[in-house]
Amino acid sequence: MLDRRHLISAAGVVFGTALAWGGLALFWPGPAAGSGPAADGSASAAGLLVWPALLLLLMVLTVALARFATAAFDPLTDPESRFQRRAQRALSNSVEQTAVFVPAMLSAAALAAPGDIRLAGVMTGLFCVSRLLFWIGYLIHPYLRAPGMIMTLNVNAAIVGYAVYRALG
Repeated sequence: MLDRRHLISAAGVVFGTALAWGGLALFWPGPAAGSGPAADGSASAAGLLVWPALLLLLMVLTVALARFATAAFDPLTDPESRFQRRAQRALSNSVEQTAVFVPAMLSAAALAAPGDIRLAGVMTGLFCVSRLLFWIGYLIHPYLRAPGMIMTLNVNAAIVGYAVYRALG
């Protein structure tokens, strides 16, 4: 029997999936005239990775400030607030998801057709939005992290899928 938690999570999955694929469909770049070689695109894609790095840095600072505010400096013995535990878990998950996104983005950019290289900006933007949704949702209530989580999964699946498609040629 489904309870309220299952329904909230299912709604979050549907919402997050719709956001991810809707964003991809809306912002997927069309063919570009006179695009440069993939090497130029790889450098541009690498430059875009400052945004996920900035988001992670903000999350680290949030956890650090929460530790400072609550004087919970020893994570093994000092009691942590609910906010602090949720912020730490959101940070940990975001590090894990970023560890998938970054190499996939660099691979996709290196293998991209010249007209497709603009997907780096689209994917980076959607990734950052999905991580923000996850973080904010988690801080409000753990059930509300589902839209951002599934959106991240879809973005990562799309970029990995594109890179594998291009690699297989």
